[in-house]
Amino acid sequence: MTTKTTTFGLFGCISLFALTATWALAQHDHTMSPYAHTQSAEFATLTPDEVRELRNGEGMGLARAAELNSFPGPRHLLDLKADLALTREQIARIEAIHAKMKTRAIAKGEAILQAEQHLGNLFAAGRPTAAATTRMTEHLGIMRGQLQAIHLLAHIESTRELTAEQIERYDRLRGYRH
Repeated sequence: MTTKTTTFGLFGCISLFALTATWALAQHDHTMSPYAHTQSAEFATLTPDEVRELRNGEGMGLARAAELNSFPGPRHLLDLKADLALTREQIARIEAIHAKMKTRAIAKGEAILQAEQHLGNLFAAGRPTAAATTRMTEHLGIMRGQLQAIHLLAHIESTRELTAEQIERYDRLRGYRH
């Protein structure tokens, strides 16, 4: 009986400790802000991934409406050029579309970063008026919409370079149509 009592007692103590530790961690998680680590970042209002994506002109899912509806984007088309049997002429035109999109997206991304920094500075300085905050967020909204249009228009332009069969194959390769 002593072995059973000792084993149960040890198991009970371990269980109680685990339960207490879990409760303490759960309490801690609710008080710590997920933004705390970005407070001293160059752009406190954005994650490092968002900053990188804006600086590199990446899609960030902004062209999902096109992508999911048979309007392939230039980056993925170039990645799949062999699988899609793109001609040299198609590749050259899609590369030009991609280069134009990337240049415009990077420029717009830098403008967004500057506006985000300005917005963060308004609050950091303790002077966020309703008018200034509204003006900055409306400006950011317009620029984000312009960035999305840059990506969507590149999808439209790229699709014009493809045959119906290539679009169908692209959709299958990307897992959109079965």
